Order: sequence, then structure tokens, then C-alpha cells
Amino acid sequence: MTNHNIKTMKYPVLSLAVAALLWGGAVSLPCQAQTAVKHAAQTSQWDDTSAARWSADFTVVDIPSKVDSRPQKAYLYQATEPGRPLIVSLHTWSGDYRQADPLAAEAKARNYNYIHPDFQGANTRPEAMGSERVVKNLQEAIEYAVKATGADAKEVHVIGVSGGGMATLLAYMNVTCPVKSFSAWAPISDLEAWYWESKARGNKYAGHIEQATGSVGENFDAAEARRRSPLYGVIPRKQRRTSQLFIYEGVHDGYTGSVPVTHAINMYNRVVGDWKYGLAQSEAANRQAFVHADLVSEDETIRLLTLRCEPTADPTLKLGDRQIWLQREAANTRLVIFEGTHEMLPCALDLIPIGE
Repeated sequence: MTNHNIKTMKYPVLSLAVAALLWGGAVSLPCQAQTAVKHAAQTSQWDDTSAARWSADFTVVDIPSKVDSRPQKAYLYQATEPGRPLIVSLHTWSGDYRQADPLAAEAKARNYNYIHPDFQGANTRPEAMGSERVVKNLQEAIEYAVKATGADAKEVHVIGVSGGGMATLLAYMNVTCPVKSFSAWAPISDLEAWYWESKARGNKYAGHIEQATGSVGENFDAAEARRRSPLYGVIPRKQRRTSQLFIYEGVHDGYTGSVPVTHAINMYNRVVGDWKYGLAQSEAANRQAFVHADLVSEDETIRLLTLRCEPTADPTLKLGDRQIWLQREAANTRLVIFEGTHEMLPCALDLIPIGE
């Protein structure tokens, strides 16, 4: 996997401020970020599910679907020349294709093709939240966009944050069309675990999971939650053989955000454990992590959860302008735990391996 020169890239401190506003976290911000908070509310809203103002350059398309009686909606941008990369940007947990997406304008500025599909909308119904329909919608959207825009089929890149990060992992574990890279930011990987985590916090996501899994009263359908979770899927090895998976997570998520850092770590261990050590189950990979240095051990995970930093980390190792506390890489898969919360950083598109 290519090194994306993570040490040297410099970006503003805006994302932490945005996350503090949008995800309800009580983040302790440095002075520069505190100043940015007021501006952040006006410039970028990652999980704003109200009606977005899309540029006229982005058109609403109807994608024929084999799993629905009606087509799937999406916003599409076509680059001004053929053979350009395709960015498949996936909406968050509560959003749909109409949701504001800061990556849209950036993709256009770089003259990348872009699609923002609906894939069953918000994760509140059985038809959504990791269902078979979602997976088929994702594949249909990718195939449609490649054909409609004349994109380079070897430069297809899927990206998402939070619920969009979960959808990115679902795509990695399920779609069979060619995809060069998958970038999952602050992803949910295990709906069973997230149900109990959300229930303990008293937030709305536990109710959403109950609705989608058909759980009634105290009878939570854990098996159905697992069936819809990326962590328990089966990697399509032939199709993913050359694909790259990037998992990014802020170390404070779960404290100041809604998804504990363990979701990212467990997914990384599960994928690398499968590819490199033949360990197809997350639990098996985690148990073996203490003997394989390219996996993240239970002791390291507990240390991160307790300290929310790694005092021995190389201070020059950065993701944008953020300190990297833990980084692992193996089997075309990279995990980066950085100083941050439930967010996607401004350097997200720069980290995608386009042309490499």
C-alpha cells in the first residue's frame, strides 16, 4: 500500500470544531479551534439532514434497480473530460442522497466524477441499515456512475463517514464490481455492539436498530443485527484482492462522539486477520493480536480507551495537522487513530490513492 506522506500534510483545525458542533460532543478545543467554531457552523455540516443547496452542476439521476419497483435516486457530477476518477460518497446514518456533502464541491474542483446515492435512505427501516437492498443499491450506483460519466473503471473510490463509513465497509465486504479503494471514517462495524452502546447512552440509534432488525420490546434480535454488520460479513476475496481499505478514527470518538474507537480497531483486525492469517472471525483475530505485531492487541486498545492518546507516539507523525496516536498497515489495509473525534478531516480526498 502506498504511503501518502501523512507526516507532512498541513490543514486547518476546522474539522474538530465542526465535529463539536454537529455531533454534540463536549470537545476541549485549542484557541485556534475555538475561534473556528463560529465559522464552522456556516461552512460545513457533515450530518445536516435538512434540504441541501446543491449546485446546478450536480444533477439528480434515477438509477434502475433490480431490488425495488422504483429507481434509486442520486446526485451525479460528470467530469469535463473522459477517463477521470469516480468518487462514490456515501451519506451518513440519518441522511439520504439529498444530504449536504462537503466532498461534492471538492470533487468538482478536482474534476473528478462524483455520485451521492440514496441506498435506501436513513437507517431507520428494515429496508435500510445494512440490508441486502442496500448492498445491491451500492453496486448499482457504482456501475451506473462509471457508465454514465465515462469514468476510469480502474479509479473508483468509495468514501463515507459515520453511517457512511459503515456503508463503505459494507461495500468492501459485499460489492463485486471493481473498486480501487474504500475510505471509512469513524465507521460503525458491529450493529449488535453499537445497539448496546447506544442504549446505555440513551440516544436515538438504539431505537433505529430495533426498528430495522424487527426487535420487539426486550427481545433484541442480535443475530439480525450481526447479519447486517460489516464485521461479520464474508470478504469477496477475488474482487477485493487488489483493493485498498483505509479506516480512520478519532481517538475521542465514543466519548465526544457516538461510535467508540473499538469499531475501527475490530474491523481492521478482522480484515487483516482474514487476509494474512486465515482468521475469518473478529474474535479469533483479536485473540491472536498479541502475537502478530501488525494487529492491534487488547492491551493497546485498552490503553487507547483509557489514556485517549499514546505518550510514546512519534510526535512528527501527522494526519493533516492532527497527531497520529496509532497506525497499523497490512494486507492492503490501513488503520489510523488520530487526535480527533467523530469526524472526517479536510484532507480526506488527498488521502485517496488516485493515480497510484
